[in-house]
Amino acid sequence: MLRTQRVSRSGVSVLVLLAWWLIGPSVSMSKADGIDEDLAAVARTGPGGRGSVAAATATRRLSRNGLELLPRLLQAMDTDNIVAANWYRTVFETITRRELSRDPAPEFPVSLLKSYVTNPKRQGRVRRLVLDLVERLEPGATAALIPGMLDDPEFRDDAVSAALARGDRAKQAGQTGAAIAEFRKAFQSARSPGQVGTAADRLKGVGQKVSVVAHMGFVTHWYLLGPFDAPGMSGFELVLPPEKQVASGVDLAATYAGKGGGKIKWVRHHSSDRLGQSNLIRAIAPVKEAVGYAYTEVLSPRSQTVQIRCGADDNLTIWLNGKQVLKRLQWLNGTRLDRFRTTVSLERGRNKMLVKVCQGPQHKNPAVPNNWSMQLRICDAQGGGVGVTNGLPAAAEKNAANSRGLNR
Repeated sequence: MLRTQRVSRSGVSVLVLLAWWLIGPSVSMSKADGIDEDLAAVARTGPGGRGSVAAATATRRLSRNGLELLPRLLQAMDTDNIVAANWYRTVFETITRRELSRDPAPEFPVSLLKSYVTNPKRQGRVRRLVLDLVERLEPGATAALIPGMLDDPEFRDDAVSAALARGDRAKQAGQTGAAIAEFRKAFQSARSPGQVGTAADRLKGVGQKVSVVAHMGFVTHWYLLGPFDAPGMSGFELVLPPEKQVASGVDLAATYAGKGGGKIKWVRHHSSDRLGQSNLIRAIAPVKEAVGYAYTEVLSPRSQTVQIRCGADDNLTIWLNGKQVLKRLQWLNGTRLDRFRTTVSLERGRNKMLVKVCQGPQHKNPAVPNNWSMQLRICDAQGGGVGVTNGLPAAAEKNAANSRGLNR
């Protein structure tokens, strides 16, 4: 049975709301009340003020309705059209504010509203709006609902924060086992770097070790090569030897003429950064106007569709299993987590990846540091690791210098 909350006035039929939610409006009702036409007028709005005059008129008419409009309105609000969503929100807020102010107030369909909030297929921004209303109707509802949303795309961060708070309280109370359970729950569900790091630190504080790198899917084992000379901003379009070998296989034993005429070769590199960032100034050379390459092999436990998320200072190009999968031109960009994304298919077993990272000229402001770095991870659509592990062959060790240095 549909549960309702009486905040005051009667007169709105909960049965009407339930019928709307379950079976939709009758054809005769839709034609008679004109609501569908008004909802459609709002749906036709768009950028640049398109349809705004008709939407304003429709919004005024829609706002005259009572709570019986909520099921149809919430259905309409579940849209990717941000302009229309803002018009619908005005109607929602006008109706609910007016009805809440009545004395006595009508019965709100709290169970219906909760079902909307907990449905991950609905638009997140609307679910939050509805949750605010539910909290007003039933204080404490948010605290009761959030813990069950650890894997919800909209409320995940809220649920993780709640788990961390519960763990903190348990730890303060001397309940170490309960604290570990809550911190581990938070770590397993967290996807934002800040929360992942916080949960890992909390676990470390109670004697539990976890890997942020594995959890987020960072690739930290590489062979690096460079610097190649790339005057000005020419590096992005230069086709250098490693790119020519993509189809046949990168030769980790090869040596090349590098920037300034010296010989360069592949060197082993492991990033110890918590978020997998590699500082190429340190790992390759403190140069400008250059190109460097990073090569790795990763092992996938199964064939799977994944995301490569990456960032670099400056541009980068990525080849996976012989095919170019990403190419981004953005000078003086700065390495930012997940700046670029692409969806790719991993083969079961070994997968080979080559990354090209350009280094541009000095910024026109001499005070700006000359950074050169990269960061890359392989994850699912929610940002969690997918079980990929380092697969660089041991045989390659003897073919490349096991050192962070270069051009000695």
